[in-house]
Amino acid sequence: MEKKKIGREDFEAFLKGEKDITSYIELDPLAGSYSVFGVNTASNPNYLIKAIYEMYEANLGRKLAVQAVRKLFRSVGSGSVGLNNLLKKEGINLKPAEFLMLVFKLQHQQGWGAPFELVEQSDKRIVLRAKQTFESQVMKDWNIPVCGIHKGWIEGVLGAVTGKNWFCLETKCHAKGDDTCEFVADQVESSWKFKARAIVNGDSAITEFIEHKPLEGKIKLIDDPVVMMPRFIFTSMMNSLKKTMGELPAGGVNYRAHMDMGKESVGHYRKMGIDKANILSEMAFAFYSQMGWFSIIETEWNEVAKTKTMILSHTVESEAFGNTGKNVCFCTAGLLAGIIEESFGIRVQAKEIRCRSKGDENCVFLVTNKPEKSSLI
Repeated sequence: MEKKKIGREDFEAFLKGEKDITSYIELDPLAGSYSVFGVNTASNPNYLIKAIYEMYEANLGRKLAVQAVRKLFRSVGSGSVGLNNLLKKEGINLKPAEFLMLVFKLQHQQGWGAPFELVEQSDKRIVLRAKQTFESQVMKDWNIPVCGIHKGWIEGVLGAVTGKNWFCLETKCHAKGDDTCEFVADQVESSWKFKARAIVNGDSAITEFIEHKPLEGKIKLIDDPVVMMPRFIFTSMMNSLKKTMGELPAGGVNYRAHMDMGKESVGHYRKMGIDKANILSEMAFAFYSQMGWFSIIETEWNEVAKTKTMILSHTVESEAFGNTGKNVCFCTAGLLAGIIEESFGIRVQAKEIRCRSKGDENCVFLVTNKPEKSSLI
């Protein structure tokens, strides 16, 4: 079947509402081809979308699964630059918001939800609203904002046609019980600080910012080189120190080394433009947690005693060494102390008072102010 040639008059008729998408659908069942406006496409069954969301949910949980889908469809949205170039070639120059509305008009007439309304537009902010989207219907049982597909599309489309970085929030969602799905897209600086705050707030996972080139032996996290360490290597390093120095001295060395590591991490974040103490500590805790070092259940602050109790569901040491009948988390204790000390500019010490390796339910650490050294007169 020879494809129908699409020209300026077709796009203009579609934009004016004189024709709908059915006029431009070409289906050849025997050839297995389906095209819209001359572009090959395919149907999108509910179970496929559900499978994508649930695949990410298995590892990330629901909230971050939506963000992973957003990242995936951001790339899909970026592909719209071809349509934009075609329109320009035909002498049709649309503003970013107008082009975005055209893309969604094409999509939603193919079954991707209700028509969109342009609520607000400026050079740096665009607000869109629809009664519902395809994924808000398919994933409505999640009962949270689920429109990662549309958030990704919006970011990708706007990025493609403006050459700028855009970040989209879904402020209302039909799947959560709201009367509409509403999207607010802002042009933002693609900075280390912005990405790090998204991780701390739980809006993104570090996996979104990992650049992995396995054949080149390179991994980067937000532009910084990183390495992965298998658990058995970590255990081997700890055991080697114990054999060389003895258990208690090795614990002291590990505590001090990881305390310095915590301090260096906070110092790095400070160089990136973060200056508030609580944000620095939250950022460090979030990064180490998402990198598999530990998971914080809760923290308790005793104002009178000036002590901080940190309850962790697991640590890298307790996971690595298993049941030993004693406390093993010297590295984590040092790391926590270093993060707090460097963030708040105070001297502290951290001690593990309960440990999973000793049979306790959680690893619990008590962080206290460290007395100043008395000077000799």
